[in-house]
Amino acid sequence: MRPMLMPLLLGFPLLAQAAPLEVKMCIFDHPFPPMTYPDGSGSAQEVLRRAARLQAVQIQTVVAPRFQCMEQLRTGQVDAMLAAFIEERSAYSAFPMKDSQPDTSRAVGELSFSVSRRHGGTVDWDGKQFINLGRQPVGTQPGLLHVALLRQLNVVIDDSAASPEQAFAMLAQNRVAAVVTQQGEGEAIIGRKYKGEIDMLPTPLITTPMYLVVNKAYYQKHQAQVDSYWDAVRQVRSSR
Repeated sequence: MRPMLMPLLLGFPLLAQAAPLEVKMCIFDHPFPPMTYPDGSGSAQEVLRRAARLQAVQIQTVVAPRFQCMEQLRTGQVDAMLAAFIEERSAYSAFPMKDSQPDTSRAVGELSFSVSRRHGGTVDWDGKQFINLGRQPVGTQPGLLHVALLRQLNVVIDDSAASPEQAFAMLAQNRVAAVVTQQGEGEAIIGRKYKGEIDMLPTPLITTPMYLVVNKAYYQKHQAQVDSYWDAVRQVRSSR
């Protein structure tokens, strides 16, 4: 072999290596325990970092309020975020799927949404139905997974809260009989501001898988790499 050809031949494997998939991901600007924290210490963030070492992915984090993250995903200003599966979201985003259903084996984790009431209150949740609620309203934020479940249960909903903190303020001010929030968020707010005044009920309203969801146009452009990254997420979680 001619020596002058050796550097070119040695360079071929380097040229063949695929560039990392660059993903601009929106993270909520407040703690969303245990999944995400603005400082990057959430359990889902650790899963994504470990998966990125298995499948070449470079994540750029953008921090924003929850609903701004969703709007930026819809418009393509960001490529990805963490979210539960809601049918309406599939109009502009892609989830890991299997047989036309979300593939729970490729979720980054699970989140519970729980009911809280004022201390000494009689409103209860037994895992199937509310007790002693009647037509009293339940406070929550709009557009979240559990709102549809509350409607199915024929619950009067007040979804005017812009944040979980506002939902708990509504409860403390007797504007609603109970609130539904993400469990970790709710526990932190109660412990910080309403200890002894508000109690979280022990049985979650709903527990749901959380996925790395990507903008639909971005997925169409990078489908093979995104699918491989979702597979890497499954590998990381199954190795725990």
